[in-house]
Amino acid sequence: MIQDRAAEYVLGLLSPQERDAVERDAAADPTLASEIAFWSARLEPLLDVTEVKPPPGLFDRVKAAIAERDADLPGTVTIRADEGAWETLVPGIERKVLWRAGPNGRVTFLIRGQPGASFPAHPHADDEECYVLAGDLTFDTLTLHAGDYHLARRGTPHPKATTAGGCLILMTAAA
Repeated sequence: MIQDRAAEYVLGLLSPQERDAVERDAAADPTLASEIAFWSARLEPLLDVTEVKPPPGLFDRVKAAIAERDADLPGTVTIRADEGAWETLVPGIERKVLWRAGPNGRVTFLIRGQPGASFPAHPHADDEECYVLAGDLTFDTLTLHAGDYHLARRGTPHPKATTAGGCLILMTAAA
């Protein structure tokens, strides 16, 4: 469209080759030349504005406002899915701690198991709660699936845990 071409020329949005082409065309086309004059009169005052340096600390205030908007609700802790670090417990099994030193010194964490991974048998010094978010988890003859809850009482040994297809588990245990 001729108006767009003239406006882009005046605003300096064209490459040097495109600018040369517009200048050649405007020399032969009074309508294009008129559009360039029109857009120059309208837009050039916008281009002649003196650059203003932002006030000191403006960027920090903008960052703080964004952080405040995204902050936790008062009295809460939020950990986004892409936040936190996964640590390898054994090959194929990782843990991401969500909350430590909660009520009664407990810790809440996610366990992520790769297909075919296993975790060795272990005793429980305190109650351990497990909620399967995705996949499967097997202890001996007991297989849990997404949505299943499992409580291992204090003093009860857990047999080896395995996952056939991989799993994601939310757990709460003693720290």
